[in-house]
Amino acid sequence: MYGMLLLGVGAATTSCEDMFTAENKLVTTDLAPQDTVYQVMGIVKRMQKLADRTVLLGEIRADLVDVDPSVASTDIQQLWYNNVGLDNVYNKPVDYYSVINSCNIYLANVDSLLKSHGEVYYEKEICAVKCFRAWCYLELAKIYGSVPFVTEPVITADAAESIVASSGTKADMGAILDFCINDLQKYPYMDENNALRPKYGNQTWNGISYDKMFIPVRALLAELYLWRGTYTGSQSDYINAIRMYHDYFNFPSEEHGVGSRDVRWHNRDFQGTIDSYSGNRFYLSNSSSAEQAGVLPCDTVAYYGNTSDIRIVFNSQYANNYYPWVTPARRLYDISADQIYCYYDYTSATVIDTLYGSRNPNDYTRSILLGDLRFYSVYTTTSNLAESKYNANVNNMKSYIAKWTDGSMVLGTDRKNPYIPYYRNTILYLHMAEALNRAGFPETAYAVLKYGLTYNVMSNRSIISQDEFDRLCNIKSYGFSLVEPKYATDSIMSGKTNSSFVIWRSDVFDNPDKNQSSGDHGSLNPSSEADIVQIGIHSIGSGDTEYNKFYYMDDDATLANLVAHVAVPDTVALPKRATEEDSIAWKESVEARDIALAQNLEIDETNAKYLATSEVRTKRQARIAELILEEEALEGSFEGLRFYDIMRYQMQEKGGTGIGATITLPAYIEDKYGTTSRMTGRPWYLTLPSR
Repeated sequence: MYGMLLLGVGAATTSCEDMFTAENKLVTTDLAPQDTVYQVMGIVKRMQKLADRTVLLGEIRADLVDVDPSVASTDIQQLWYNNVGLDNVYNKPVDYYSVINSCNIYLANVDSLLKSHGEVYYEKEICAVKCFRAWCYLELAKIYGSVPFVTEPVITADAAESIVASSGTKADMGAILDFCINDLQKYPYMDENNALRPKYGNQTWNGISYDKMFIPVRALLAELYLWRGTYTGSQSDYINAIRMYHDYFNFPSEEHGVGSRDVRWHNRDFQGTIDSYSGNRFYLSNSSSAEQAGVLPCDTVAYYGNTSDIRIVFNSQYANNYYPWVTPARRLYDISADQIYCYYDYTSATVIDTLYGSRNPNDYTRSILLGDLRFYSVYTTTSNLAESKYNANVNNMKSYIAKWTDGSMVLGTDRKNPYIPYYRNTILYLHMAEALNRAGFPETAYAVLKYGLTYNVMSNRSIISQDEFDRLCNIKSYGFSLVEPKYATDSIMSGKTNSSFVIWRSDVFDNPDKNQSSGDHGSLNPSSEADIVQIGIHSIGSGDTEYNKFYYMDDDATLANLVAHVAVPDTVALPKRATEEDSIAWKESVEARDIALAQNLEIDETNAKYLATSEVRTKRQARIAELILEEEALEGSFEGLRFYDIMRYQMQEKGGTGIGATITLPAYIEDKYGTTSRMTGRPWYLTLPSR
């Protein structure tokens, strides 16, 4: 990996040192084809400097981790206390602008019209570079709020000084999102996901093909739309986010499901666990079921370039005397323990039990097993007495966050982490649930959490009502056909909306509901056939959520307003040789049945109308928003997401800039889990250094 990256350094970094302290040098802009490719990899090289802060700025400042001040660096402690100085190593926007300026130089000088066999020669590279620039600007907007905004190359010191001195070049999150969305708008209509990313033949790094190093444009656009909807409250932005998530997940032959890689109890006695979660959801793979939507590669040996120190922050290593800088906070224990594990035991059609895990932590061999099991799967502690008894400076315990071990707990050699994910598919599904909920589709958002968006679920009107499904079907796809493997030519880009294709029919939603032949984790229709593509995300750690009566959408007050159903009487059997009396009795029984059915139909219609009211929808949206935020904590802990999840939730509740200048936590979190004083009242955004 590092060998090819180093080839690009000269071509990509001969501009000014950065946009704040530029040297008076000019870049070479007369690019040969090979220079163009090397320059793209040089941008990837520059991106490596951003790897650690992508995680740390979004995780350490939030409420799911604690910091050990006796071992953690001063910079990490400042993040944790939300008191970040201008000299903090993680407060360096210059590194983002280094990437942005390289992107600007590339885009200004690449031959964007060069064609080969009828195709634009550098289209993939241009798309990839625009994605890098948009991703950097989104990160800057999340970190700083308003930042200098430049889309032209800065190649002299004077130009850089002018940008620093001019406050008029700053753009807020809304303006940044507008530009980035418009800049990428054409790409979703062009080709399948993988074809829009450079691959460079069969080149691989650590067994991973080069296309994984580039951000999928549909996933990025979905995130941009979600953030813009969050910032502006625009329903059309949420709808566009739904479209983009859908089209990323469901492009024919490239489908991405939630999958069944879970952690669960082995049997109905809640003894022993089966864990395919931490070992399968976080490690790089070229499989079609791989979780990573794209990764930022890092060098694993410092000699070769930019390495990641994520492991020393989260894990016991020789270099930190086995004292990790960061450990899980009480808040994460509490959120995990608050979940109610459901075990659905299908023995036969007549022997079915729904069991729930004990709420008493003393009933488990480890208290961390109470509730959702993902925390247990990810966080491991072991004794280190063998080493500590001979060295007082060494921790007598070791602890590991499996998400940052790259599949190996043997970290004594202090090998550096080889990558940081840009996006993970299960997290993107949760973000799609956010967009669905905020766009007025709480039942479908709830289905993402509880059932998984299978064809059977989408067709079940007791899960997704006719009213909501009809409104969903008004959201049209951007044009891909159910028959053709690529987007139709009469797409929106050509001015024709291919409105015959709704977005809810695709292969990933066409798989059966969860089914297993194994008796220890069965379902209503056990089968050894068909892969499990979709399960409810909450089921990944909390068991058979689709049967869990404690995981609900409607509260008792809402359900109390539903009209009770009328019992339907059985009809009288009509004998083959029926008498007149038999016929009369049969006719009367049929009439009674028809009347009861008509009454039920009337009642169902009344209930449907009530459940479709704005009052009920608003209550459901509030409830689902809370469930999603908790699910994001359960699924995304330690990945650098939590601070921005809270920020987005507060923006959605209070309206963009209505969140104010200082951090507030959602009221329901504080009511349920208490306050976090080191966050409350501190600035949402870091102070932007002027130099």
